Amino acid sequence: MPVSRRASVHRRDGGERGSLSAETVLLAPVFLLFLLFLVGAGRLVEAQGEVNGAARDAARAASVERTGAEAEAAAAEAAETSLEGACEPQVTSTMTLPAGEDDDREGGQVRVEVTCSLDLGFLGFGAAKEIRGDSVVPLERFRRVEE
Repeated sequence: MPVSRRASVHRRDGGERGSLSAETVLLAPVFLLFLLFLVGAGRLVEAQGEVNGAARDAARAASVERTGAEAEAAAAEAAETSLEGACEPQVTSTMTLPAGEDDDREGGQVRVEVTCSLDLGFLGFGAAKEIRGDSVVPLERFRRVEE
């Protein structure tokens, strides 16, 4: 009994039938993990920029204050305002005055470090990453004068 041409073609191609579906099923989880990695990396970069900006704002706010305590309070308030809703920042500020000189002389600086814990739970890992930003600003020469 002769084999028809159509039947022989069908038998040759039948071995690869459905392979695209199998490849898609196998590669879909890998692709999704890659997308989650990209989203997580993007969020980390964005959060680092936000924390660096908050540190800059906090240092600037502290540089115009007259005393260390006022500088600390101004820095904390500025950082909290900058990072509102993103996280609860922990702010450390240090005011350095030139040795042997009055507060009104130039040469001092304020260093502020802002630390923030970023929740990466949306990725499904339940992890958190601590992000730090710091900034150093010279003391404003004509700082606020007490009246």
